Amino acid sequence: MTGISGENLREVMRLLPSPVTVVTASYDGEIRGITIGSFTSTSLEPALISFNVSNDSPMLDMLSRSSEFIVHFLKASQDDVSERFAVPDQTGDEQFDGVEYSVSAKGSPLLDGTLARLTCSVYAIYEAGDHAIIVGLVGAADEQEPGRPLIYHDRGYQSVG
Repeated sequence: MTGISGENLREVMRLLPSPVTVVTASYDGEIRGITIGSFTSTSLEPALISFNVSNDSPMLDMLSRSSEFIVHFLKASQDDVSERFAVPDQTGDEQFDGVEYSVSAKGSPLLDGTLARLTCSVYAIYEAGDHAIIVGLVGAADEQEPGRPLIYHDRGYQSVG
């Protein structure tokens, strides 16, 4: 079976607004984050979320080894945070340079000023072409600061409301 080209799919998918989240994790003293636009709630019982990560992303290896990861829901004013963690070839130290954050009990970076955070553990990782689907078991959900969510639509950041 053959399908459409990846570029054709990308063009059509730009028509659908996507939430903007940043996922952070740590392993063996290294910290890392990644901007995710494929985030979704997957199951209520158990509480599961999912998102996609490119197979060549250093974050994929970290997620497979880390005991927890944090999903941050970005506010409309945090497009700069999204941009920072969208650069694939930075080290973890470069990613977090100048970013305000604290650290969880297990060492995961907790970004300041976000709408909400989900603390998760890896439930499953599935191969899916040039990406992996990460399914996370949500252990805690915390609202952080009120505001409007950041979304991505047609090559630009937007908000709702």
